[in-house]
Amino acid sequence: MTLRTWAHAALASWLLIMPSALRAQWSLSGGVRAPRFAGGAVESASGRSLRPYRPTVFELGLEREGGRVGVGLRLHYASSSLALEGDDGIAAVKDALSVYGAQPEVSIRLTHVGQEGILRLSGGPLLEVWDLGDEVSRTRLGVAAALSLEIPFGHRWAGAVRAGGAVTPSSPFTEADLESSFEPRALWRREIAGSLRYRL
Repeated sequence: MTLRTWAHAALASWLLIMPSALRAQWSLSGGVRAPRFAGGAVESASGRSLRPYRPTVFELGLEREGGRVGVGLRLHYASSSLALEGDDGIAAVKDALSVYGAQPEVSIRLTHVGQEGILRLSGGPLLEVWDLGDEVSRTRLGVAAALSLEIPFGHRWAGAVRAGGAVTPSSPFTEADLESSFEPRALWRREIAGSLRYRL
């Protein structure tokens, strides 16, 4: 199954769940992510890589709470440095990139942790627009998944911590953006995130 077919299937599943989800309890969330990237562009001869460098990602979410299966939509934004990393060190240009993303997802409640904690597994397609400056932008499609622990604070408030990863098989860079010694590579990331949720 190709990535595009998988993404269409995930989106179709999300839309099928939507009618029942609209009748359920929804919540709004806001949070931050701390991603670490691999790939992007690589110089084969030296092993040096060119990639986004440790941005702080801000996100907003609309999610369904309750039940074993849920749905949601996360929007995110970050301004990122661009780093050239090799064995001898790192050189970074601050605020060289910006990224805007949308992530529809389906979540499954796995188990309870303690008396009130909830462990969830979520995943879905990922759509991002990378702004490379000089009016150059690239739209990329990928997939993302995460494991999260949600802890209620009170009647309507809850906090969540999440560990996850994502990949966009097409690099934000093309050969036209790079020196001839560099090759575009899939952009991988791993991240941790924290969010605060308010039940509507």
